[in-house]
Amino acid sequence: MSDFASQAQEAAEQYLAAIQKIQDASLDAISRVTSSIPEAAKDAAKNVPSLPTPEGLPTVEEVSAAYFDFTEKLVANQKSYTEKFLTAVKPSV
Repeated sequence: MSDFASQAQEAAEQYLAAIQKIQDASLDAISRVTSSIPEAAKDAAKNVPSLPTPEGLPTVEEVSAAYFDFTEKLVANQKSYTEKFLTAVKPSV
């Protein structure tokens, strides 16, 4: 592995590790806030009528799955393009 590739991989791993720490911290914060909501607020929320949910609207999980499916396809497309581009611009020997 070239020095550049090694450094790029190390930087990517550090970046992804930092993102994971931030995500873990946000989930911890959300859990703490949710668990500290007083029972009175929970009881009051039960008396609020729910919004109607028309048939055919996607669930949050479906929207998330569709988003990540698209993102994976986009990244694969960009990788393929980059590989083809690098082949095209490589001087023929």
